[in-house]
Amino acid sequence: MIFCDYGIVLQRRPLRENDRIVTVFTLEHGKLEVNFKSVRLARGKLRALSEAVTWGDYRFYLKKGSNFPVCTGGRTLCVFGGIRTELERLYLAMHYCEVVNRLTPAQSPSPEKYDLLLGALADLDAGGCSFWLRQAFTLRALELAGFGFRETAAGPEAAFWETLHGGSWDEVRELPEDAASAKFIDGLFSRFFSEHIGIDLRTLAFVK
Repeated sequence: MIFCDYGIVLQRRPLRENDRIVTVFTLEHGKLEVNFKSVRLARGKLRALSEAVTWGDYRFYLKKGSNFPVCTGGRTLCVFGGIRTELERLYLAMHYCEVVNRLTPAQSPSPEKYDLLLGALADLDAGGCSFWLRQAFTLRALELAGFGFRETAAGPEAAFWETLHGGSWDEVRELPEDAASAKFIDGLFSRFFSEHIGIDLRTLAFVK
């Protein structure tokens, strides 16, 4: 079966000598583990489509009886060049991708999470980092995954809490820095990820 879908690359890892396994979060088919054949060769034609933090229009081939599609073509829609100009932005973008990856079961479509990630990457590409972006993104991803803290306003002031959950990215950027509130929110994240789902976010050490 051949099918096409829009997708965002969440992560990649090598497979054998020349291939890659790429986690692609697609709009209509959810999170897929995709084989990109020969992309680690210098002449690999689909290399750009297999790079992390890339948005593309993909064509996949799925063999009957398999859950492991192969990418056979497509086109790159955006590589978020602004993000790649600064390590701080690139680390935050990779953190966004890891959060979505960890909170999304395989082959479970979530257009809302897809739109959240794509919008956040586009905002980061155009506007750069700011103090509250990481917390706002994670709170929204958790809410869409069914683990939200929107009703847990103990600590942060209500209007501030609502802006983190539902305000525009520009409104999030305008929020004043508050180390105590940031510590409170990060404590919620730490307890949730480590105690409830038993993982440590590897990218967290590289973002503020």
